Amino acid sequence: ATANTDLTNLTSDRDEARAEVLDLKSRLAAALADLDIARTDADRATTASSNLQMALEAFQSEREAEMAMWEEQKRTSEEVEREKNRVAMEASKQENERIMQEVQMAANKAVKNSIEEIERMEHTVQQYRKDNANLRRSLDEAIHRLQTSQDDVVDRSLMKNILLDWHSKSGRARRDVMILMASVLHFTEDEKDKAGIGEGPGTIGKVVGAVTAPIPPPALNVDKIEGDSVREKWVNFLMAESGELPDQQGVAAAVATKTTAVSATETPNMAHGGNQSVS
Repeated sequence: ATANTDLTNLTSDRDEARAEVLDLKSRLAAALADLDIARTDADRATTASSNLQMALEAFQSEREAEMAMWEEQKRTSEEVEREKNRVAMEASKQENERIMQEVQMAANKAVKNSIEEIERMEHTVQQYRKDNANLRRSLDEAIHRLQTSQDDVVDRSLMKNILLDWHSKSGRARRDVMILMASVLHFTEDEKDKAGIGEGPGTIGKVVGAVTAPIPPPALNVDKIEGDSVREKWVNFLMAESGELPDQQGVAAAVATKTTAVSATETPNMAHGGNQSVS
């Protein structure tokens, strides 16, 4: 009975051990299957990771190529723009230099023309000053001559009227005009004798006295003709010849007024060399 019990126990243990072995084998098979599945998943994950890595590397390479190409294009564009700006700047600089040269030349020409114009104006002013000084000096000399030698100046118009009057008259009136002319021109006694109006027995006077009757004396003696100037004497002489002796003060005032007006007109003409008087 003990042996049977032991055998039974052994058999029971063997069966339990076999059952446990079968269970372990099934577990092992399941673990191996899970391991295969895990390995498959791991291989698939590794493959996917590799593919992803390759894709990332390709994308990165493409990105780097694009960035390099963009950088190259940017650098090329910047160089082109920089060169374009340099050329434009150089052209603008040359154009500005040309404009500045033209402006400088125009300014220099304008300054030169202004200086030449100023020099011409100064020369003209100097010439005008010289002419003015010469004119002033001539005028002062003429005025000085008029003031210092008034008796030696005879009006041309007066002499013309005396000569025309002498030419138009005859006889005693003609001789009176000649006497007046001798008084105006300050004839000497010898010149009066030559003209036939002297008091001495000149040659012409002797011939005239021998063949003609004595000429009656003039209405007014030449030496007694009143007046401070030639004009006053001429007016008094004409008035005496016509038989009228006006008031001396009225004649003197009229002649003085006329003399002042004529002198004021003739003085500039004398300063310019156009004097209408005979010295």
